[in-house]
Amino acid sequence: MQQRMREWAALSPQERAQARLNFGKTAEVARELSPAEKLAKWQAYQALPPEQRRKLAEQAKATPQRAAPAVQPVPAQKLAVVPALNTAKATKPAETQGESAEAAEGSSSQ
Repeated sequence: MQQRMREWAALSPQERAQARLNFGKTAEVARELSPAEKLAKWQAYQALPPEQRRKLAEQAKATPQRAAPAVQPVPAQKLAVVPALNTAKATKPAETQGESAEAAEGSSSQ
């Protein structure tokens, strides 16, 4: 387990993003296909000539690199509502010179 954690930590951010995408896609396929269908697809891939496999691999690499999306999108009703930002700042009454000097003297004598 620790070895896998070290390998993950050694990956670049782009490689991690690709791994997340691959994991999400694999999980998606696993839910959609029965074990017999998966086996049939794998055997069909194995039967391809090496040239066609290479072309498929190049097509897979051609996808643009971007941040990994969530494996499953979050429904809108589960998202928190962000309150509106209040742009009016609270203003503090200005202190007079005498008050600030007294406060400074009071704190130094304690």
